[in-house]
Amino acid sequence: MHQSAKQIAENATFQAFINSYLKEVDGGHWMEKSQWMQEQHPTITLSGESVVEMELPGQSAKFAVEVMYRSRTGRHRLGCALKYCDQSRGWIPQDRLPMMIALIHELHLMATSNGCHELASHYDELVLRLIESYQTMASYIEARMNDEKSLYSENSTFLEAEQSLLFGHWLHPTPKSRQGMAGWQHPSYAPELKGRFQLHYFQLDREMVMEGSNGLKRASDITLHALTKRLPHLTVPKHACLIPIHPLQAQWLLQQDHVKEAMEKNLIKDLGPMGAYYSATSSIRTVYQPEEEWMYKFSVPVKITNSLRTNRLHELRAGTEIANLMDKLRFTEKYPRFRMIEDPAYLTAQFPGEKESGFEVIIRSNPFPEGKDKGISNLAALVQDPLPNERSRLSRTMERLAKSERRNLVDVSRDWFEKYWKCSIEPLIRLYDEHGIALEAHQQNSVLDLTTGYPEAYYYRDNQGYYLSNSYRDTLHGLLPSLKECPELFYEDALIQERFTYYLFMNQLFSVICRFGQDDLMSEDRLLAWCRQQLTRLEMELTRQGKTFIRHILHSEKLSYKANLLTRFHDVDELMAKNEQAVYTYIPNPFTLVKEEENYAEAATAAV
Repeated sequence: MHQSAKQIAENATFQAFINSYLKEVDGGHWMEKSQWMQEQHPTITLSGESVVEMELPGQSAKFAVEVMYRSRTGRHRLGCALKYCDQSRGWIPQDRLPMMIALIHELHLMATSNGCHELASHYDELVLRLIESYQTMASYIEARMNDEKSLYSENSTFLEAEQSLLFGHWLHPTPKSRQGMAGWQHPSYAPELKGRFQLHYFQLDREMVMEGSNGLKRASDITLHALTKRLPHLTVPKHACLIPIHPLQAQWLLQQDHVKEAMEKNLIKDLGPMGAYYSATSSIRTVYQPEEEWMYKFSVPVKITNSLRTNRLHELRAGTEIANLMDKLRFTEKYPRFRMIEDPAYLTAQFPGEKESGFEVIIRSNPFPEGKDKGISNLAALVQDPLPNERSRLSRTMERLAKSERRNLVDVSRDWFEKYWKCSIEPLIRLYDEHGIALEAHQQNSVLDLTTGYPEAYYYRDNQGYYLSNSYRDTLHGLLPSLKECPELFYEDALIQERFTYYLFMNQLFSVICRFGQDDLMSEDRLLAWCRQQLTRLEMELTRQGKTFIRHILHSEKLSYKANLLTRFHDVDELMAKNEQAVYTYIPNPFTLVKEEENYAEAATAAV
């Protein structure tokens, strides 16, 4: 049956929201479908493997959701929704949007009854963002319904992969929430709609400008060179400097009093849009031009998922410091399949009394220029759900490899996964063990070189995601003394391990395992068992914080989990909170669950 864009978006929103609720709020009461049908006698026939019931005591209500695929590591695939009707004493079909709103209302009732003052209820904000995200997603799907090639082809370019995330964050209740971006602006600035736009330039008195870089070139020279390649006759006074700004941010800046005053004094000139046309990458605020050597990461006045996306002053410095540090560590020489996309330069303007002025620009290296951009994909694009009647990018890749190599899908999948582990997961753990550096390596920050079909290299990106261990502080300061000026980069290991657990395992690794399972390529249990073997080997080899971290992953009954639904419900902007702290919770550890089941199976076999 053909589904409309609205139906597809509603289903995708429902999948993300209910999975978030089950993980963060109430795990529900699970039953095998056959047993549930036998006990409940519903009038509707279910085809899933399980049913999960959810009680809403605050509203004296009860829902049931059909589960088509139950995942041990990631997101369950859900079917129809039912509500228990007291009047008829039976189950009736339930529309999905009203059910999600009822669950948000239940959260509100729970928060108010618990006297939750520090993390107050913002259920109206969550309802607003839920609907806005759903409507935005529907418009993107409508525009891309027949764009199968650039959405799912394993030979697509870096930019095509960046523009393919129609459903967004796999476990976020409002994955396409973009408050602050008007409907008419999406075609230009939303990556999903393949928009292109010129950057907006301001000319500032050089005394107002603060810049930094770790190379031979000044940041202002990098941006000017990129512009004059297109506009060779452009001249800039010696006392002035040009700063490129995202057009959305430029509109916001022009309304700020400190900018207006500087313009009245002729310290700032608005030059408007100029130069090459750029495209938004998956984060919206990092922009890419295939012919340019550099990308730019801007502040934008838009709330994307949890946060208003602004570059902070300490993040500007962090990019140059980490680029210097990684150069000194030579880690990527030791592990050549692991790479960092550096943010080695920055520009901003300083105003009296303003810590951040809104002009903050991060300059990012571009390892994927035209000609070197084929077969490059962020991990989120690889594992996201496909549109109805399509296959995921990962599934298509496995099928093509199996056909060309004349091997079965399980063998190809195992080899692919092993290469992925070796270039991604293991180096990330070793970096933490050897140098005390943990990275916020979630799916969208993780980019794979898949030019051969197999993972040939892993690239990490994002200068907001560096965690340096306090226990390595003296060693790192000795290696790079300027790190003393960046105390914000250092954290206690307890907090690092909480974040690292979520980003590396929950968000990145488990999404890949879940995709293999949902696509019937390889079972989740088999992949978990293999990962546990690798982690056991690593635990024996490593000697410092990596060893402690792995021991925690292997043996803890529960693991930390970033609760995006609760973060959104309490309206926490994690980028502005202390330690950039979202709401975290704990969920059962898939590694210990699988081990327990294996032990039970062995015991049962021995008894027979």
